[in-house]
Amino acid sequence: MEKPIYRLLHLIFALGTLHILLLMALEVQRNVQLRNQIAQVEFRLVQLERHNQKLSEELQLAADPRYREGLIRQMGYVHKDELLLLNTPAGGSPSN
Repeated sequence: MEKPIYRLLHLIFALGTLHILLLMALEVQRNVQLRNQIAQVEFRLVQLERHNQKLSEELQLAADPRYREGLIRQMGYVHKDELLLLNTPAGGSPSN
């Protein structure tokens, strides 16, 4: 027959083991969450780097006067001595 003190020690050991297992499970869960967050942040970083590259290319294009003139002409602007001609469908009027 076991002494009462051994029963208490076995109970304390069992509770301690359970506590360690619980802490390990929490750490594994936290590790999985952190890995997911890292993956999301890395994906976002790649997106931002692509966007930054596109903006850098646009800045390089904006330095070209021909590119700027093309953009301005797409908006309908003309030089002082030029006339703006509207493309209208055959038989239609520009006031439609």
